[in-house]
Amino acid sequence: MYYELAPGTQRDLWFLPVTPDGRPAPNSTPKPYLQTQFSEFWSRFSPELSPHWVAYESDETGRYEVYIPSFPEKRGATQISANGGQYPPWGPDGDELFYVSLDNKLVLVNLTIASDSVKPSTAHELFPVPAADIGFSRYDIAPDGQRFLVRATPEKAAAQPLTVIVNWPAMLKKGAAAR
Repeated sequence: MYYELAPGTQRDLWFLPVTPDGRPAPNSTPKPYLQTQFSEFWSRFSPELSPHWVAYESDETGRYEVYIPSFPEKRGATQISANGGQYPPWGPDGDELFYVSLDNKLVLVNLTIASDSVKPSTAHELFPVPAADIGFSRYDIAPDGQRFLVRATPEKAAAQPLTVIVNWPAMLKKGAAAR
């Protein structure tokens, strides 16, 4: 799934059927998933092999909120965030969804998923995350769903020294030959 900019409809969600190795499926063409007058983007499929749900953000309420409708046919979009939300990835088992609140907190919502509906729990704030440029996620989730990689703010990143070693394979060979 990806978004495409279009005059009059801002960002729209499209999808392209792919094979298990990520290549376009034979004779497949991109298909529109969600085209409205609002901006929809940052979509993520639920983690099943054949996804039944999509999480995305939209500004249809006047601020960005997170929604989950069914897939491949969009039906019954459930609003997941209550006071604004962005960047919604799924937990590894598909029963959790994370997002960043508008006050820069990472939020967890547990999901009860039935064959035709999604019911979110009360949102739980986990920890603050640094503000980031629009269009870039501030974090990612480890495959086990228990750890997070969070982007550092530029001020903190600049305060830490960085050492870059160039041509390190030659240094290893040189060290091995000296023994």
